[in-house]
Amino acid sequence: FAAGLWQIANGDTFEGAAFTSFGAAWFAKGLAQVPGVGVEAYQNNESPDLVRKQKGLIALTWGFWVTILLLGNVKSHVANIVLFATLNLEIYFECAGAWTGDERITKAGAWFGFFCGLSAMYNAAAILLNEENFWFNLPVGNWYTPTPLRDEEGDLYEE
Repeated sequence: FAAGLWQIANGDTFEGAAFTSFGAAWFAKGLAQVPGVGVEAYQNNESPDLVRKQKGLIALTWGFWVTILLLGNVKSHVANIVLFATLNLEIYFECAGAWTGDERITKAGAWFGFFCGLSAMYNAAAILLNEENFWFNLPVGNWYTPTPLRDEEGDLYEE
């Protein structure tokens, strides 16, 4: 959560939104496990089927948010797109597994989560291991090169 606030302060709104939302979600998930808060006591009084469907609904709403994050990364490099695509698949499979009660679907989602974690580690390594402090840059698959903006005379805009 704090990392997201620092990113927003640095002007990086995308990473700020991603880090603060995921940080807040993990904080809420952790808080729900604290005895005395009442979340577990409430869920223990509910039917297991209803609790399972509630978890599926939470996963669905997170899936919508992560889809927005994926769309915000379309012009990024391939490694970032793979990260958010596998995260999307993990969350939607978790949702489908929770709603249907089929453990195989949930396990398939867990495998997507595993590959999402691997791609996140690769992305982090690609940021850290660059030509400034390593012998070469890790390839991330830069596929999008924006067309430079030009004025009416055809000259490039200066920033």
